[in-house]
Amino acid sequence: MNISKAKPDDAEALVNLFNQLEDETDFMLFEPGERNITVEEQAKKLESWEAASSGVVFIASIGREIVGFVVGVGGTANRNRHSLHIAIGILQAFCGQGIGAALMQGLESWAIEHSFHRLELTVMAHNSRAIALYKKRGFEEEGIKHHALLVNGRYVNEFYMAKLV
Repeated sequence: MNISKAKPDDAEALVNLFNQLEDETDFMLFEPGERNITVEEQAKKLESWEAASSGVVFIASIGREIVGFVVGVGGTANRNRHSLHIAIGILQAFCGQGIGAALMQGLESWAIEHSFHRLELTVMAHNSRAIALYKKRGFEEEGIKHHALLVNGRYVNEFYMAKLV
């Protein structure tokens, strides 16, 4: 397994990974076919984040296949610029192999290097595997967003979780 910072050249593989994840799990924010981002738009997003140090994507690859990602996007106002909002996704076939922990470690190291102080995320309340990962990485639950999402016709609660670094 290799963890690396995504480059604009990785945009096509990332878009394909997002689509595959959205097809295989209900834990992602977007439903299958809902995310409308082109390879060019994804490449530009990676370039702009790199130039401003305002966000980053780390990818996990096994051989030539990208099997997971973690993205951190910084706040845009002076008052929340110290906060990095996180989203992560790993292909089901590769869960439970330490990939999530490795991705989170890479992101956390980057966040510290770039003077972020707060790492935050939301997670569906029934996603026990992800919650266990976040707690193991030092994240704490800060609250519940009741009926935050509508998934397959059912309202789902989300936990707000954060870690100070």
